[in-house]
Amino acid sequence: MQIFKELADQYYDIDDDYASIEFSAASKGWTKKEYTFQRKRVLNDQAYFLFMFTRLEDRIREQSSTLIKDKQNSIASWKQRAVWDILPVAKDGQLNFKNRLALLTPKGSADYTLVLEYYKERNSIAHGGDFISQIIMHHVIPEFKRLYSVLKA
Repeated sequence: MQIFKELADQYYDIDDDYASIEFSAASKGWTKKEYTFQRKRVLNDQAYFLFMFTRLEDRIREQSSTLIKDKQNSIASWKQRAVWDILPVAKDGQLNFKNRLALLTPKGSADYTLVLEYYKERNSIAHGGDFISQIIMHHVIPEFKRLYSVLKA
């Protein structure tokens, strides 16, 4: 989870610098420079959101693979183990992200819903779009940290 602290520190350093320049430009009436740094802050938000989501996404793949492997190795009864035996063990195996997430938290739970909301945002950004809804990184970063901790096998 150290990666989230490192990324958050970097994000806040850059955002603080950009915000300061943006504010200074606005106070001097330099609208072009103000707009430039507003745009840089938006792109910074998107870049760090996407990077942090990839860390969470990898955690979900890793933990779901661990859970599958543990179940395959620990359940003695064939009838109980059968469903686990058909699931891919490798974290890059053919099991979609939503199903992997559902192995770690109940479908419809607050955490499941939040991760899926973030997943939609991730997909929009990753495919050249913008945030779908308002994303405030000062709120999102602690949630990424928390989700990373609670989503485990």
